[in-house]
Amino acid sequence: MGSATGTQSVGWKGLHSSAADYASSRLSFSGARSQAPPNPCTSHRILRTSFRILPTVPPQKPSSQKGRPQTSRAELLQDPATLPREVEPLAPRSAREQAEDELARFFAQSLDLLCIAGLDGFFKSLNPAWTTCLGWTLEELMDKPFVDLVHPEDRVATLAEVAKLAEGVETILFDNRYRHKDGSYRWLQWNARTVPGGQSIYATARDVTRLEREVLEIVDREKERLGHELHDGLCQSLAGIAALSATLSRTLSASSEPAASEAAAQITELLNETIGQARDMARGLVPVGLNEVGLEGALETLAHNVQQLFRVPCILECDRPFPRLRREVEAHVFRIAQQAVHNAVDHARADRIELRLSWKDGEGLLSVGDDGAGLPEEASNSDGIGLHTMAYRARLIGGSLEVGQCTPRGTELTCTFPLPETPDAHEDPNDDGNDT
Repeated sequence: MGSATGTQSVGWKGLHSSAADYASSRLSFSGARSQAPPNPCTSHRILRTSFRILPTVPPQKPSSQKGRPQTSRAELLQDPATLPREVEPLAPRSAREQAEDELARFFAQSLDLLCIAGLDGFFKSLNPAWTTCLGWTLEELMDKPFVDLVHPEDRVATLAEVAKLAEGVETILFDNRYRHKDGSYRWLQWNARTVPGGQSIYATARDVTRLEREVLEIVDREKERLGHELHDGLCQSLAGIAALSATLSRTLSASSEPAASEAAAQITELLNETIGQARDMARGLVPVGLNEVGLEGALETLAHNVQQLFRVPCILECDRPFPRLRREVEAHVFRIAQQAVHNAVDHARADRIELRLSWKDGEGLLSVGDDGAGLPEEASNSDGIGLHTMAYRARLIGGSLEVGQCTPRGTELTCTFPLPETPDAHEDPNDDGNDT
């Protein structure tokens, strides 16, 4: 940066490249010439980051009027007040404006589904993640009542949740199904709240369709692994011990030691009973024979095991022949029945359990009833009895689940599910049915 007596000049790095080349060829920073100010009649484009536009100052003609002060080009450029009125300095952004920009960027870039909805039943503002999840444009989503996109079976619960929000009650982990543009449904999990005195709902949602299915698959695989280890590991070890105990009993009997021989025989008997219980438990973890004998045979084994393990009468009634289903469908129906029987024994303390498997008009029906004390209110609202998991299994196979009280006492669980439309589908139970 050079300097001149009485005035300050502008450094060349502030000039446009083409103007800088010309200016540097006309001026130098050595000798007496460095003391001379630039020619005020030379027009250069100055790059000033503090202004809204890049002004080009027109050449000035020397004034012949006496008493009128002359303004050098350097002074003109250094003093913003001397610029033309249309050239104004760029005002710094306020902290509020910066915060609003950050908030808008967060809203637009979030991978979760963010929305502002009105208590009138319409979306007011949505982020782009909604289009990614459901396929509808944001205009299409805001053009209709949001309950129109909710699965018919979930609308009553959804409207009840909106009513609670209107009263100021927060929504935590509420699940419902929203229709995709292709006609399928996505499971969304909601957290929402309202501002006291306001008419808006502020909510976030997350697509948990794949997550719940993956968790359920992991649980089933882990059950099967434990069942195989129990059957192939513990049961085999116990069988070996029982064989040794039987040999010891015979040896002691031959040695004229009847008391010791009888004790060894009792140990053998107890080991054999334990082996039977362990094998029944293993079959409960792994539905042995499901692929071979189908759902009907697996439910018969379940009823037998319940009677053996818990000493509770368990009866199966079945419409025969029951059609074969895909392996995935049969596995989910079996797991629903298994969980319902466990609830009857463990929570309801039932004295009798009845299983029924029937089909009519293209639908299968599984019902599990008991004469127990019924499910307590606190148990029904928790997942300790597996209701959430059973309902999700039913949804995975396109079915539904209902739980009601029997008269005069007891509980009845009913699972309705679609059967294959064509007879050929009955013959391929090993089809994984990943499109379900």
